Amino acid sequence: MKFVYMEESEKYSILYVDDEPDNLLVFRSALRRFYNVVIAESATEAIELAKNEVFAVIITDQRMPGITGLEFISCLPDEPENLRMILTGYSDVSVIIDAINTGKVYRYITKPWDKDDLKITIDKAVEAYTLRKKNKQLVKELLDANQFLEQKVEERTSEVNKQKVEIESLLLNILPAETAEELKKYGKSIAKKHHEVSVLFADIQGFTKIAEILPAEELVHELDTFFRAFDDITGRFGLEKIKTIGDAYMCAGGLPKPLENSAAQVVKAAMEMQQFMRGYRLQNQASHQQEFNLRIGIHTGSLVAGVVGHKKFAYDIWGDTVNTAARMEQNSEAGRINISKETYELIQNKFTVSPRGFIDVKNKSALEMFFVEGIKENSEIEIAAHNL
Repeated sequence: MKFVYMEESEKYSILYVDDEPDNLLVFRSALRRFYNVVIAESATEAIELAKNEVFAVIITDQRMPGITGLEFISCLPDEPENLRMILTGYSDVSVIIDAINTGKVYRYITKPWDKDDLKITIDKAVEAYTLRKKNKQLVKELLDANQFLEQKVEERTSEVNKQKVEIESLLLNILPAETAEELKKYGKSIAKKHHEVSVLFADIQGFTKIAEILPAEELVHELDTFFRAFDDITGRFGLEKIKTIGDAYMCAGGLPKPLENSAAQVVKAAMEMQQFMRGYRLQNQASHQQEFNLRIGIHTGSLVAGVVGHKKFAYDIWGDTVNTAARMEQNSEAGRINISKETYELIQNKFTVSPRGFIDVKNKSALEMFFVEGIKENSEIEIAAHNL
């Protein structure tokens, strides 16, 4: 049932129950100037009225045919705001006081009642009724506000968690999982030395000349196609993408965690990169005037890896191994995979190669190099099984 606060100009309703008609008339006459007085000659009639109307105060005679006032009150609808009062003689007072102590009855009025005292008593009851209603409304508003705040907190928490997931996902896209976790925990990542890491450099041969001919948008689209394919390949072989620089793609096997047969995994990944490029050229030879050829270089050794910068994190690798891998790529040829002696010694039982002898390289003494020609019989199954 919906309750509406009454303005001061409106009269509160009072229900009075008595089996004597004269008492009902006198009661209504005494209070009708101040309240909307509703009367009932029986408990049954009063209960029906209480079901359909809102009363601030319900007053009943204690002694009625077949039922007492206390029994009548116990039959009323459960409406905690209204006040229940009983008119009684002195002989019933002890019973009614017990009811008052249990909260069922607000107070009692002794008979015969005085008009002024009755008015004062009912005024206080109506005031208490009003306070009860206001308190109930305030509690409801407080609960609603609390629920609203809880909802906002949940929404904000959900939003923060979503942002956290997005940030973590972004970190994992640019950093190895172990490094990202280290940054989350400690706010920094310490550079570490890694051994037997195979570094791969891939570069589009003649890219500078191609860039002078192709529109920038088309050129970027081509590179994006290549690098997306390379990302998929490195992921399948458990390699770590390091970065792209212009038309160069750099990845490594064996960091941040050691990788079994890392050199073989990197060489096999390089073969798949070249296979992708061959397929791409065949598929687009009719529409492409420029031919994209990939040259790849690989070297295996020790290096240092870690995060540089504090605003834009970047995972990078340093050391002579990296420089040597770059020289392997620079001395490779279109469509070929050029590897160092160190890498060759780790993969010679799995791949066929063509020795190139010692070749002079920039800022280094001559280095022994090999072109990878293919996979030896039965070796492909072993490598593929490693990545199931």
